[in-house]
Amino acid sequence: MSDVLLAEREGPVVWLTLNRPERRNALNRELRSRLLEELRRAEEDQQVRVVVIRGAGGNFCAGADLSEFVELDGLGIREYNRMWGTQVIASTIQNMRKVVVAAVDGYCLGGGFELALACDIIVATKRAVFGLPELRVGLIPGGGGTQRLTRVAGAHFAKNVILRSKLFSAEEAWRVGIVAELAEPEKLEEVVRGVISDLLERSPVHLQAAKMAINAALETPLSQGLAYERELFQFVWSTEDRLEGMKAFLEKRKPEFRGR
Repeated sequence: MSDVLLAEREGPVVWLTLNRPERRNALNRELRSRLLEELRRAEEDQQVRVVVIRGAGGNFCAGADLSEFVELDGLGIREYNRMWGTQVIASTIQNMRKVVVAAVDGYCLGGGFELALACDIIVATKRAVFGLPELRVGLIPGGGGTQRLTRVAGAHFAKNVILRSKLFSAEEAWRVGIVAELAEPEKLEEVVRGVISDLLERSPVHLQAAKMAINAALETPLSQGLAYERELFQFVWSTEDRLEGMKAFLEKRKPEFRGR
């Protein structure tokens, strides 16, 4: 029996591949548990700087595996959500100190789209399809989709997509700011590696600080967010990488960041 999640390490980069292609990588309990395990392992590893999440078989993830949910009662779904829910996984991704990139091909729906929305950067092929169609099966998005999609694309876009169970293209996702980069299907990994290359040229300390500041903008009033940004700015000013970055700029050379 094949592993439902493939984890590959390339130096400072961890590639996590959702590996249930026969079910369009739908999220069952085993896959959810393995994904959480590998995300937490990557977070604890000080040598890891970037995590990439992708899907096997030409699709990213078609959402939750509903066969596990049909017989759950109210207490059962609460326990499931507490242990393996999409909100738990998405919050883990959002709060990681590492940069997390979603490499999306094919279907990216429901819980799969919610996972992608929690990532820091989404790269998608031009044939990718996005949506939160939970109302079709008598549910609403429960993994953060109502909140994250609204914050990224606005309330009217989110309502149109969610209330009508409307699927939309990668081009539309790029137009409203969900997708950062578009790629031909055969060029997806190449484009993702270009994004990784950019990230690895930055100081890991400064990447972490910038991610924390941006995340704060989703949670706090402007005055609090500005104060937090100011604290982080003053923190990075004291780092060796800040001094190296400025010196390299003045000396017209590439900086050699050391993460301190």
